[in-house]
Amino acid sequence: MNHKSKRIINILLVVCILITSFVGSAYATRFVFTDSVGHWAEDSINNLARKGVIHGYPDGLSHPDEIITRGEFSALLARIMELEPKETNTVNIVFEDIAGHFAQKEIEALIDAGIIIKEEYGTKYFPDEPITRLEMIKMLVRAIGKEEHNMDCTCNTGFTDEDDLTEEEREYICAGKHYNIISGYPDGTIRPDGEATRGEAFEILDKHDEIKDIIEQEEATDKIEEDVVDSPDVEQEDKPSDNGSSLNGGSSYVPAPKYDYTLPNTAYVGEEIKIIPTRSNVKSVTWTVSKNGIPTELSSVLDGELKAEGGVIKVKSAGSYTFSATAFNSRGRTVVCEQTVSIYPVISAQFSLPETAHTDTTVAVDLVTENLGDNSLIWTIKKDGNETDLETVITGELTGSGGLILFKTNGVYELSATIIDDLGKEVIVSDIIIVYPLAEIKTGFFKKLAI
Repeated sequence: MNHKSKRIINILLVVCILITSFVGSAYATRFVFTDSVGHWAEDSINNLARKGVIHGYPDGLSHPDEIITRGEFSALLARIMELEPKETNTVNIVFEDIAGHFAQKEIEALIDAGIIIKEEYGTKYFPDEPITRLEMIKMLVRAIGKEEHNMDCTCNTGFTDEDDLTEEEREYICAGKHYNIISGYPDGTIRPDGEATRGEAFEILDKHDEIKDIIEQEEATDKIEEDVVDSPDVEQEDKPSDNGSSLNGGSSYVPAPKYDYTLPNTAYVGEEIKIIPTRSNVKSVTWTVSKNGIPTELSSVLDGELKAEGGVIKVKSAGSYTFSATAFNSRGRTVVCEQTVSIYPVISAQFSLPETAHTDTTVAVDLVTENLGDNSLIWTIKKDGNETDLETVITGELTGSGGLILFKTNGVYELSATIIDDLGKEVIVSDIIIVYPLAEIKTGFFKKLAI
């Protein structure tokens, strides 16, 4: 072979390589589904198709407006996460209805990765049933490793239809909104129990790389912030928040803690007092109490427990109590909220009368009171259902401890003792007695019978 022939062959080889590269590149950029053209999720569909996440249906279409099933979403998520499908002979079948399913290996991989929690489903996964939006959100939040929520996050997402959700479910939705997994519908709803189309799922999954970038930026910011805080010469200052979430990470500063609660002005000994604080940017709370200006142990003066989320307490004895809550954020900054409540004793009283008496019978009234103090006591009486003056129906005197009385006339009497405490509350005790007239003995002259 002469030099000219070798040159021609080399040129042909180069041309073949270029043509092959061009065809492969053209095929990669042309790998689109005809039913995605002009669709609102077209960009996401094309992006996922290029990554090999979307394979489409046998008819060559992506069907973006059809409802996505649990199995379909699981397969897509496992591909996005680049999870290695588990061999079916190395994993026990967790759900009895996924054996032989097209997404079996992906579902098992998600279970192994902690993305699908078996306890949330039971024995069956129902892979061919529609997946709810809440399920998708929970799986995606776990996929990015953000299922551990800040206990002090207020989860104020602004969605109008999350009132019926559990606290845990709201935390997942809060994390989903924070990391731009979801944004909700134009009407302000999130529709957690609603179904999702394949197009909606494609758009959410397409954000995976964007979400990873957000997390990396947060972690880098947190690292810088920790370095600044560790420097004794640098003083932190508060800045306004960029968003409505208070998740761990996600901000370039640590806002000052906010903590507030209210107590009633007054309460009684043993009465339940509910403390429900409003809080944000709070990591922990320390409670203290003083009685009549003297600091004392919480356990010695109240029943119940106070935590960061408040609590229900009962104060054991009367006095003026000042409760102080010191709230800390993650950087040790504090805010103090103090509230004072006056606790009053519970007044009780009791006495009893005999069921019956006569107008010549002295009746002992023994009144037993507790925590009467300087509060006044008033005796009143009814005769045959009608209010009347004591002096007109009894002889004797009734005091704060009772007394000895004599009823002047017969009748049905209801005797009452009324105590008005310092808060104006009336404590009334009463008893009923039936008074009979004095028995009459009639005398006469009897004739003696002569025998």
